[in-house]
Amino acid sequence: MFSQIQIDKEIQFIAYLLPVMIGVQLAIYFFFQYQKTRDKNLPLNRILLAFGSFILFIILGPLLIQISRNFIENHILHEIVTRIGWFFSFFSTISVSFFIITKEFSTIINIKIARALMILNFVPIVILFLVPSLLSPFFISSIFFAILNGFYIIRFQIIMISKSVGSIKKKFKLFLFGTLISFFALIFAVFVGLGVLPSVINEIFYFTGICELGIGFIIISFSVYNFPPFYEFEWRNNLLKLFIIDQKNKNCLYSYDFIEKLKERNDQNQDLLYEFNKLFSKGILGIDTIIKTITDTKDKSINKIEKGESHIFLEYGQPPFSLTFVLIVKVDLISTHHLLKSIKSRFESFFKEILLNLNILNEESSQLFRSFDNIMNQILQ
Repeated sequence: MFSQIQIDKEIQFIAYLLPVMIGVQLAIYFFFQYQKTRDKNLPLNRILLAFGSFILFIILGPLLIQISRNFIENHILHEIVTRIGWFFSFFSTISVSFFIITKEFSTIINIKIARALMILNFVPIVILFLVPSLLSPFFISSIFFAILNGFYIIRFQIIMISKSVGSIKKKFKLFLFGTLISFFALIFAVFVGLGVLPSVINEIFYFTGICELGIGFIIISFSVYNFPPFYEFEWRNNLLKLFIIDQKNKNCLYSYDFIEKLKERNDQNQDLLYEFNKLFSKGILGIDTIIKTITDTKDKSINKIEKGESHIFLEYGQPPFSLTFVLIVKVDLISTHHLLKSIKSRFESFFKEILLNLNILNEESSQLFRSFDNIMNQILQ
């Protein structure tokens, strides 16, 4: 009989190792995705750290509880490991709150409420190390505060989805769906961890929770794969116009109107657009030259010009390409620099061979660059 019980415990533990392995890899991948864009100074990308921390703590806590419940016979050591497991479980929601109570998210949530719920989430942690037994009504009732913070985090994710667009919106939807399934797994884990159920029902709850946790993590893995840079919520509404200018010939190779894309219905509209772009490209290059002369910085390149209520950002092509990338926006946002560099990288790589032979192309060949509209649409998703 004793050997049969040991086998059952081992099977339970091995079954739980599957979602643990998936969860650890997920957490590492979230941290890796954040690290890739850390030098780009995109504050909202810290949501990746929040999600990664949540997953890491949500698997470490139950893992320790299972090790203690199934394999540790020493009463004192059993209590210590179990309580540490509960601590990690409660801290999973606190770790998310820690990253969302920043000013960058103040435009979509009430930071004071989020901070208050995070503080209340510490109540079960404090009681955890004070009560003599985990079956104490004080401890069981205090779990409500962690659940309350968990519901607020779900509400936060719903708001994020409503405020986002394009591919990042789809990523958040997948993550929310996976998170909801994972939260249900936590409910099963609470009952199993407290040990208040009959043994048969306890095992049903245990394996049901494992299945839900594994399914939740698999869904979340689709959300984190190829996660795009997370710009400010209003970044799309901030964009006005993009120009890509050939410095040598002072021609505008490509332009993109973010406010209202010009519908090229007839030749007259095309001619007007071409003349405007040509005039604007020479004007930008003229401003660049004047500022360099006045400030005695001829060997340096300017990166931003403030003109009226708009801001003009400039990025320069990598040699041998003599290009100037001009992005006009309403407000100076952090994401503007990253976006313009991304456009530059995609344009130069996509038209590499054409740009190397730019001098031998005739004027009609500039229409080749219109195909970049498709890539711009992808970038703006």
